[in-house]
Amino acid sequence: GVWRQTRALLFKNCLIKCRTKKSSVQEVLFPLFFLFWLILMSMMHPHRKYDEVANTDLGPLDTSVLVNFVIGYTPPSPMAREIMKKVAFDNFEDGIHT
Repeated sequence: GVWRQTRALLFKNCLIKCRTKKSSVQEVLFPLFFLFWLILMSMMHPHRKYDEVANTDLGPLDTSVLVNFVIGYTPPSPMAREIMKKVAFDNFEDGIHT
């Protein structure tokens, strides 16, 4: 049944691997080479840590491009409503409906 077919297929694959040693070695060495290359590249270019950026006032928003602009937020809590009202009235002349 199934076990006999599986065993025959495994034996066939083993024979193919033994007969094609060059390609079998390449199947093992190429991934190892690329893994070594990736590790080497990551060691040559270490991660950089950037300093903090101070908060700065970016100025008012250009409201001419914000026609029918929708802002989504979550969760609908009193704190979120307060923040959205502040955003609406600080950045838009007429305010927006939140």
